[in-house]
Amino acid sequence: QDNYAALHASLHWQVPQYFNIAQVCCTRWADRPDGATRTAIQTYTPAGATERYSYAQLQSSAAQLAQALRVLGVGRGERVAIVLPQRFETAVAYMAVLQLGAVAVPLSTLFGPQALEFRLHDSEAVVALCDATCIQALNAARSNCPLLRYVIGIDAPGADLDWGRTLAQEPDTFEAAHTQADEAAVLIYTSGTTGQPKGALIPH
Repeated sequence: QDNYAALHASLHWQVPQYFNIAQVCCTRWADRPDGATRTAIQTYTPAGATERYSYAQLQSSAAQLAQALRVLGVGRGERVAIVLPQRFETAVAYMAVLQLGAVAVPLSTLFGPQALEFRLHDSEAVVALCDATCIQALNAARSNCPLLRYVIGIDAPGADLDWGRTLAQEPDTFEAAHTQADEAAVLIYTSGTTGQPKGALIPH
């Protein structure tokens, strides 16, 4: 305890000037010799079925989505809402948005139209990614979100674009943005139990 002050004063994070979460969590592993066989994600169904996805598969899909978002006009620093449950495509969405240099906005699939509308409007999200569990609530929230240009849906009738068809049109390679370590990566919102929800930016 006598050395606490000195230890505290000497503690420093070794943060590089440039850093990208997707590159560290996905791309570098996909680029390894075993990237096509090393498991990145394993999914389980209530019936007991499992499916494995390699880092190469994750990166390939993320590259296609990142390219698709770029084609749709999503620029660096713009917000992309991710309204998805826990599934493989959710990881793809985060890796794609972060590689693009855009900002991921995670939103609960349990939100109703009013909760979605506030966060979509406040974040100025330009694209939303969803599946059938929340497409109805998302579409109901769109009328007061003029900046929301596209909704990409996974097996979600009513979405502007279909996830599978949209990704299939794009190449499976993408050069990630050279993001700075303190550049915005994720925008999360407080619960709003003591007033309106408040956004908090998390850097790479």
